[in-house]
Amino acid sequence: MMRENLDPRDAAREPLAEPRAVTPTDAIASDREVTPPRTELPPAVHAFLDGDKVAETQLSAAERELELWKRISAETGRRRRMVTPAYLPKQILSKLADD
Repeated sequence: MMRENLDPRDAAREPLAEPRAVTPTDAIASDREVTPPRTELPPAVHAFLDGDKVAETQLSAAERELELWKRISAETGRRRRMVTPAYLPKQILSKLADD
């Protein structure tokens, strides 16, 4: 197992690891986004998500996608306002102290 040392202070003490060669199987196994056929978002939805002004007629053509993103926005807003109950940190620390 090769270890890469990322601490710059140790550069003088230990030689850097040689970069490994890229094999053809690495290129095949890389992660990339693949959009399923016929599922691309219309440009009006992209503009809406970017905060640009979009005509309602353009958005009505992508009603299903727009509804999904509005629900996602509402859910993330709700979760952003959530707070941890005051008793929970004390309860966690007391369980850790038992160990």
